Amino acid sequence: MDENQILAAYKRIARVTRQMLAAAQAGQWDRLTTLEHECSGLFAPLVEHDRQPPAGAEYVRRKAELIRDILADDAQIRLLVEPRLNDLSALLGSTRQEQRLVRAYESDS
Repeated sequence: MDENQILAAYKRIARVTRQMLAAAQAGQWDRLTTLEHECSGLFAPLVEHDRQPPAGAEYVRRKAELIRDILADDAQIRLLVEPRLNDLSALLGSTRQEQRLVRAYESDS
């Protein structure tokens, strides 16, 4: 991948993370999950190809700007998702407790 292709990949990732943030803000958890998978697929080629030393200051500046945008959106997504994950964890915990009680009462019968 050349620098233009790498920047284009980061732009696509920034666009998808922005869509992920909008989905999280709207409580569209299924859409968020779908977009998260898409974003993961976009990162894969970068891991392999974004290792060459940068050629120009403008490239470095633009890449850093895109990465900052991606990380800022990611931080906001995490703030929105964390309460939802806590709710799901509590729900799973109560379900496990119910299952233990059912098994305990079934063994007594």
